[in-house]
Amino acid sequence: MFENVRSFDQLNSLVKNKRSEPYDEYFKEMDISEEQKEERVSLSEDFENAFLPVLILLFTMQQYGMVNWETARQRFDSGYRQAISSRMDIDEHMDLYISQFAYDVIDSTKSHEEDPYYYSLDRAMYLSENESNTSLNYKDFLHAIASGKTKKQWVDVRDKRERKTHLMVGGTVKKITEPFLVGDSLMFFPKDVSFSPSLDQICGCRCSIKYF
Repeated sequence: MFENVRSFDQLNSLVKNKRSEPYDEYFKEMDISEEQKEERVSLSEDFENAFLPVLILLFTMQQYGMVNWETARQRFDSGYRQAISSRMDIDEHMDLYISQFAYDVIDSTKSHEEDPYYYSLDRAMYLSENESNTSLNYKDFLHAIASGKTKKQWVDVRDKRERKTHLMVGGTVKKITEPFLVGDSLMFFPKDVSFSPSLDQICGCRCSIKYF
C-alpha cells in the first residue's frame, strides 16, 4: 500500500495536512456551558478509543493484503454505540445514524486506500470530535423539547475559520421544531443530519444553540 511503511508511527508521519485539534481547543470557543464542554471532551476521548483501533486494524490488514471491510464496519458501529450508551438512549434516529456513519467511514476509506490520512491518528481524532458534537447536539435538542422549551437561537463562533453560511445564520431565532436554513441545507441544530445536509455545512462545525 505505502512503499516502505511498516509501522503505524511511520504512517502518521506521512500525514501533513492535519484536520483535528486537541479536544479542549476544539470545544473551548463554543458558546456552551463548561459542563457541556467537559462532556464533549470526554465523549471525544471515548470515541477515539473506539475508532483508533479499527483504523490500526485496517492499516495492518492492508499491509498483508487481506482487508475485511465488513469486520471494520461492524467495529466502527459497535464502538460508536458503546461510547454513547452511558450518555444517551439510542433511539431510532441514532440507530440509523450510527449505521450510516459506519458505512460512510468504510466507503470513504475504500475510496482513498492509498492516502495515509485515512488510517491515521489525526483521522481518528477528527472523527471523534465531530461525532461527539453531533450526538450530544442531538441529545441537547431532545432534552430541550422534553423540558418544554419552545424557541432556539443559532449561535456561531465568529472567528476567522467560520464559514460565511454559518455567520449569516448566527443569531437567528426559530421555533424549536423549525429547521434553520444554513447555506443550501436545512438543520434543526448544528450538525443535524435529518434533512441530509451538505457535508461542507456540518464537518468541523463549532456552532451551538441556545434554547429558551
